[in-house]
Amino acid sequence: MSENTSLGSRPLFSGYEEMHHLADGVHMLQMWVNVCIIESREGVAIFDAGLPFLGPRIVEELRSLTDKPVLYVIYGHGHADHAFGTPFILQDAEKRGHPRPSIVAHKAVPRRFDRYRRTLPYQERINRAQFQIPENVPAFPWEYVYPDEIVQEESTIKLGDVTLELRHARGETDDHLWLWIPERRTACVSDFWIWSCPNLGNPFKVQRYTLEWAEALEEIAGHAPEVMLPGHGSPLVGSGKITEACLTVSRALRCLDQQVVNMLNEGKWPEEILRSFRWPEEFSSSPYLAPIYGHPYFVVQALLREYHGWYDGNPSHLFPSPEAEVAREILALVEGEERVLERSRILAGEGRLQLALHLLDLILAAGSRRRNEAGELKAEILENMAEKEPSLIARNILLFGARELRREVEV
Repeated sequence: MSENTSLGSRPLFSGYEEMHHLADGVHMLQMWVNVCIIESREGVAIFDAGLPFLGPRIVEELRSLTDKPVLYVIYGHGHADHAFGTPFILQDAEKRGHPRPSIVAHKAVPRRFDRYRRTLPYQERINRAQFQIPENVPAFPWEYVYPDEIVQEESTIKLGDVTLELRHARGETDDHLWLWIPERRTACVSDFWIWSCPNLGNPFKVQRYTLEWAEALEEIAGHAPEVMLPGHGSPLVGSGKITEACLTVSRALRCLDQQVVNMLNEGKWPEEILRSFRWPEEFSSSPYLAPIYGHPYFVVQALLREYHGWYDGNPSHLFPSPEAEVAREILALVEGEERVLERSRILAGEGRLQLALHLLDLILAAGSRRRNEAGELKAEILENMAEKEPSLIARNILLFGARELRREVEV
């Protein structure tokens, strides 16, 4: 394992926690999600406010550093793990008799919060699948602290003797800000850096922005930071290392973007693009692009969604028949589900797990009498695939599918 991987990728989802003291008055509380704490003579700014259940820990660690008031809480973006520890910070200020901190975010954050509130049951459901959250544990925030100050594209805050320069760029979200502290040569970049292949094309989530993400990393590198504080994983220190890291990931994203654009211009349809794009060795072996969360296949899906409509090139799929009807016709042609089930077992034994899943789906969709048997076999295959899958998102989707199938079989 390389030094970069051991410092960055390995602790990403391991529960590893540490307080890093970096540039003068700049600290990063590394947890599952990172919180940046910037001190000045007059007070403190917090960049990224963490998850709701991390709020008490954030306040505890903050108060082990300083008794100064928190003057600003800045949302790097509006995702659930970056903007919802705020109530505990506000409670701490009130308890201490400090003025209420000003909440700062990009102009699109309120719209995101409104969408989350409209779709809370859905957000709960997909978070349970993506993160394997048990049913008895809340899976999504229900308390929202909207921003007091809105950032359009750029904004500068004077925090005593420290300058906070906020820059908007699209990447994992449309409401993303990154922070440049010129006096400390420090960039707080939230999820523009996560020690993984960028989380583009998340199977559950709304559109993300590949080319703009690359451009943001290039802009960050152009400032030659000595310290870069990511949204997840360990900090990066040293301008040369940071420039190399940012530009490597930028090149990887531009490489995929150009391939998709070229193939679309050549008249290729999504399935062919997804089967034929290349992920060069330079990127597949990079410690900055490990597919432990995002995945290059997901990035290509994001690019197709950004550049292409939902039609896949096959007129049969324009107004498709119900899956169950198609499955019943196919099973009738092969004279029953027994042959399909047996063939599925053979394929699974040969290690052709994905193909076995497609055959089992015919039995499940048709609602045949062998449905429970097919469901059990599919669950076993999904669990086997999950054991070998490096991407947390993909692995948890496979495990969630297996769990749902076993629940149906038990019923």
